[in-house]
Amino acid sequence: MPHQEVQVQVTHSIPPKNIEMIKSLDNWIEENILNHLKPTEKSWQPQDFLPDLKPGGFYEQIKELQESAKEIPDDHSVALVGDMIIEEALPTYQTMLNIIDGIRDETDASLTSWAIWIRAWTAEENRHGDLLNKYLYFSG
Repeated sequence: MPHQEVQVQVTHSIPPKNIEMIKSLDNWIEENILNHLKPTEKSWQPQDFLPDLKPGGFYEQIKELQESAKEIPDDHSVALVGDMIIEEALPTYQTMLNIIDGIRDETDASLTSWAIWIRAWTAEENRHGDLLNKYLYFSG
């Protein structure tokens, strides 16, 4: 099949006046939001709340977790699974935010306030998804 020539069309995800508004918030975010972010090494990790994989107690901890999970009503379990699916979709959300004009972070290494916050938010939310995934797996 012959190739068709496609005209390049420049599109923007938001109107130019909104781009200016987003850019005007960059300093505010840096001064009022980024100072609340924890350093990576001080952030909690899913394994902090999961059974210890070291020998001697792991299986007992899993049994205990499974016993306590039996008390969770079915509708709550369904909500937990739904939440896990949403949390697991976070790379999609980050990609969506990274392509918005005025925020654009195509390399995932930008030092703009928006990009730093988006990466920190995604990492935090991803930890929620990882913990929930393992909890649901271990609880059976």
